[in-house]
Amino acid sequence: MGEAFENEEVKREYHGDAGEENREHGPIGDGREHGSGEQQGNWLLNLDAHCRAGRHPVRREVMKPRVSFADPSAAASVARVPEATMHHQAVRVIFTSFHTAVAVALSVADCASAASVSITESTVPDDDGVMVTGVADITDAAELVHAAAVGLPPVLPGQKAGARDRGIPTVPEAGASAREWFDQQPWTAWTRATGDWAGMRTSIEEAGVKFSGSAVTEGSRVLRGSTASNSALRFLVDLNLALDLEMLAGLAGATVFLDFQTANGGDGANNGGFQTYSNIKIDGSITQISQLWYEQWFASRGLRLKAGKVDANSEFGAIAAAGGFINASAGFSPAIFALPTYPNPATSVNLFGYPTESVYIGAGIYDGASAVDGIPTGSRGPATFLSDDQSDDWFMIGEAGITLPEAGPLSSVRGAVGAWWHTGQFETFDGATANGTGGFYALAEARLWKPDGVKCENGCDRRGLWMFGQLGFANADVSTVAGQYAIGSSIVGTFAGRDDDTAGIYLSIVDFSNAPGAGFGSNECALEIYYDFVVTPSLHIKPDLQWFGNPSGGQSDNSLVATMRCTISF
Repeated sequence: MGEAFENEEVKREYHGDAGEENREHGPIGDGREHGSGEQQGNWLLNLDAHCRAGRHPVRREVMKPRVSFADPSAAASVARVPEATMHHQAVRVIFTSFHTAVAVALSVADCASAASVSITESTVPDDDGVMVTGVADITDAAELVHAAAVGLPPVLPGQKAGARDRGIPTVPEAGASAREWFDQQPWTAWTRATGDWAGMRTSIEEAGVKFSGSAVTEGSRVLRGSTASNSALRFLVDLNLALDLEMLAGLAGATVFLDFQTANGGDGANNGGFQTYSNIKIDGSITQISQLWYEQWFASRGLRLKAGKVDANSEFGAIAAAGGFINASAGFSPAIFALPTYPNPATSVNLFGYPTESVYIGAGIYDGASAVDGIPTGSRGPATFLSDDQSDDWFMIGEAGITLPEAGPLSSVRGAVGAWWHTGQFETFDGATANGTGGFYALAEARLWKPDGVKCENGCDRRGLWMFGQLGFANADVSTVAGQYAIGSSIVGTFAGRDDDTAGIYLSIVDFSNAPGAGFGSNECALEIYYDFVVTPSLHIKPDLQWFGNPSGGQSDNSLVATMRCTISF
């Protein structure tokens, strides 16, 4: 994004500005946002046979979500410049464009209503004797996703997105802000619901130990479509610990990160669509150490190494400006169906170089056991990364991009391209075998307008109107998704006096494979709008509405899904 992540985190924590690394606020987050998953994998037709044959990335005992939450971990304590007129104009840009977007979506998606299909499910052993759940029609298929295709929840407080630039950290001024305790700040001003622990929290953070936590709960209801009146409740709790080894042990540029998560995805509220309307929606529940990694900077911050159990979406394919949306496709393109992300992060080694202040290039190699062998890497250690008797598959990915603080009338500009490859054996739709499969993606984002007084070098202050685009392509002989095209806009600081509220509109179109034997419909369109109310710095409430045209290629009626999400950081 052009802003230094480390700078932003330090400034946010000590100066009380909006938390950038937390995607839920949309543009407030940075790097990985986004995000976050289940979206990418609905076995649309003849799923039962596909699963038994081992076709396409995992259908076995794997969960499916991807995440994007709010980072209620920050309210701006810095002075804001009133921009009532510009705020209203910016909001109008988003919401008046809604009708146009709907019209485009209707046209592109061939919104033909189809009769609902009954659900039939069977459980059969595959060639290896592993029990695989097969689905005979599209309605139930919409509840399945590629094992690893979910999405990172870096929008959660404390989650760390991979740096897009060198990000030389700055030293915070002592006593720059009042402690979050009853005798210094009212509870409604705290960025974390548990406050400063009578001063202990700030003391241990100054020593290099940072604890963050959050809880996300939501309820969804299908208002229109083949499964209207269907509803569900979900939650995700995230606790993480970051150790700054430079402060603790004098090891410059070194960090250790531990992330614990427990979640219940909730049953029901299936709308028949391929793209998942909630990035925390999973089958069943999880309780696991989702991430445990070591990061080291070298060469005057020109080189960064991260090794351990990592959520790949924190390093690759994420769009900061899309962080507020909860549709899984906004976290990363569903064409990257094998990405090892929430709820199945994986053991990996990642290396990023920063040859100039504006250019970055990085690559990673990950345990690929989830995508073909059906092994949930989110609850496992490094055994399958080291090629044990259960799996010897790897997922490899690379991304190169440019970040510019200013580019003419634009600011905080970022553009990137990436490619990926999975080494596993995949059965093609016509029954042949592909020794590995891959694809590529591209993304771009920029701030079109910012209020007076907002400086681009201040990574914490992301107020303004943002625009972003997203493309993804995969091997149509293997992947359900041949291509995905998306565009969106979001605003940080919606009205005068609401500097931390965010809102946005997002349109994503998925083209399904038309390879011989695939049998999918033409495309699916998903349109989302949301508004994130900052009740207090530690409490966010987000109403969200999504419309699906031609769900799963026309196998279900067009649908409308409403979700209410509550996020609290502690």
